[in-house]
Amino acid sequence: MKILRLGMIFIGLFILFGCSTETIQQLPISETATDIEYLVNEGQWKQAKEGASQIRSLYKDNEWRYQLMGDKTEYSNLDEEISKLQVSIEEKDTEEAKRSIAGIKHYIESLYFR
Repeated sequence: MKILRLGMIFIGLFILFGCSTETIQQLPISETATDIEYLVNEGQWKQAKEGASQIRSLYKDNEWRYQLMGDKTEYSNLDEEISKLQVSIEEKDTEEAKRSIAGIKHYIESLYFR
């Protein structure tokens, strides 16, 4: 019984303190989004396009996790924002790319902090 109680306390503490804002910012998608934002501001569209492809790949690899962590609206909106980012980079639309990056960061945060 003590082991069960200790396990429950450990799980509770992990949930409360395991996902800080700093941890979210260190996730590969968040870090890559920040890098892409810098590249878009600098007009380095080829590298930004590669970064957007990397985000797409990271999303596909971790989609099952997002499905477990959040509801369909959150992870499907994240997928949509990634698609918008790819299109806006292809079109070299700085403002739309920045909006999509902000959306990606928002949905990642809401998946982890929901």
